[in-house]
Amino acid sequence: MKTFPYIDIHTHHAHAGSATVKVVNLFPGDDIPAFSGKNFYSVGLHPWSLKTKEENSNSLLIMEDVLEFDHVLFAGECGLDKISGADFQEQKRVFMAQAIMAEEYQKPLIIHCVRAYNEIIEMYNSYHPSVPWIFHNYTGNREITEQLLKKQFLFSFGKILFNEKTKAVDSFRMLPLEKVFLETDDSDHSISDIYAKAAEVKNLPIDELKEAVWGNFNRLENVSFDFQQQGSK
Repeated sequence: MKTFPYIDIHTHHAHAGSATVKVVNLFPGDDIPAFSGKNFYSVGLHPWSLKTKEENSNSLLIMEDVLEFDHVLFAGECGLDKISGADFQEQKRVFMAQAIMAEEYQKPLIIHCVRAYNEIIEMYNSYHPSVPWIFHNYTGNREITEQLLKKQFLFSFGKILFNEKTKAVDSFRMLPLEKVFLETDDSDHSISDIYAKAAEVKNLPIDELKEAVWGNFNRLENVSFDFQQQGSK
C-alpha cells in the first residue's frame, strides 16, 4: 500500500521530518537554500511588514527575482489585514502587484486575510486570475466560505482546528476534500497532530486525508514531485 507524506503547505519552521513535504515561507531578501529534495518555498511581502512605498516596491523587485527559482512554488504570503495598522490602500497596491507576479510566473498565491474577504473577492473578480488563490490559516465562516467556493479559491487550515467552537471548523467540515490543505504556520503543533485533528473533524481515516491533500498539492500549477529531477534557478 502506498504511503503518502504529510504536506505542510505553509510554515515558518525550516526543519521537517522525512515524512513531510513542506513549503517554508520567506520574506524578500531572505536566503533561498539550494533544492535538496523536499525543501520548497514561498516568498511574499506580508501586510505586517509593509514600510514606505519605495521600500515596498524594492521588496517587490527582489521577490520577482526569487520567483524564478523552480523550488519557490508559491507567491506570498501576501494579503490584506484591516487590523495591521498599515495603510490599506498601500496594502491593496502591494497585494495586487504580487497577484500579478503570481500570474506572470504561474505560481499559486498564498493569502493572509483579516477582515478583508470582500475586498479580496472584488480584486479577484476584477483580475480573473488563472492560478489558484489559497487562503492560509483560513478562519472564514460558512457564509463567506460558500461565496469563495464559487471562485477558484482554496483553503488551508492549521491550529484553529483545535478550537472546535470556531466558525472555521464548521467551514472545514463542510468543504470538499479537493479544496483543502493543512499547515503549521508558526504554531508549536506538528503537522502530524494537525492532520490527526483534521481527520477527526472530517470523520475519516488519516491516510485518506493524506492521500487527498497529496493529490491537491500535485494538481497545483507548476508543482513537481520528482524530487530527483526538480531543480533550481
